[in-house]
Amino acid sequence: MSIFKIAVTGSAGSGKSLVCNRFSELGLIMFDCDIIARQVVEPGEQAYSDIIDFFGREITFADGSLNRLELRKIIANDVNMRKGLEKIVHPAILNDLFLKIEKAEAAGEKAVVVEIPLLFELNLMAKFDFIVAVAGQDKDLVTRIVKRDKVSQKDAQDILTIQLSQKEKIERSDVVIWNTSGISALKSSVDTLYKKIKKEYLT
Repeated sequence: MSIFKIAVTGSAGSGKSLVCNRFSELGLIMFDCDIIARQVVEPGEQAYSDIIDFFGREITFADGSLNRLELRKIIANDVNMRKGLEKIVHPAILNDLFLKIEKAEAAGEKAVVVEIPLLFELNLMAKFDFIVAVAGQDKDLVTRIVKRDKVSQKDAQDILTIQLSQKEKIERSDVVIWNTSGISALKSSVDTLYKKIKKEYLT
């Protein structure tokens, strides 16, 4: 595909969604792998059936939907369970994502931005043209996860532990956006980066 593909990655709680939403406000088509992940495991989807077969009905609510918090706790404490879930979900997410990107290109879009938390863990760097890492103070990440997901500090820390470290993500990205000075400063950083990308890659 000739469409310019920007990956936005970073640890949980870093502010990836804020960065991607700002890119969207600036006019870029944006896809969120977390949203796609929820869509591909809805009841009726193949990945949903595969998850039930692997984990059992105990990880569903009464209405049949997945208990994501319970799933997250399970995979945070059991490597084999985590790998089993990843083997089911990741191919489904990526297939859906790149179909969406192909449609965006067919519609005439010059660039897309993709929020993809596990870019490096899934070794997908070559699929993108430009990689942005969003980073923050470790203590801030924990606080944001606790507030966002309504989990304990230990659970929040466990989520971060199973991910690649911020240091590695920063080192392997084309640019880092620090989320340490508030939303206005973050948006300003995105604006500056977008101008650079437009000038160097989209003209």
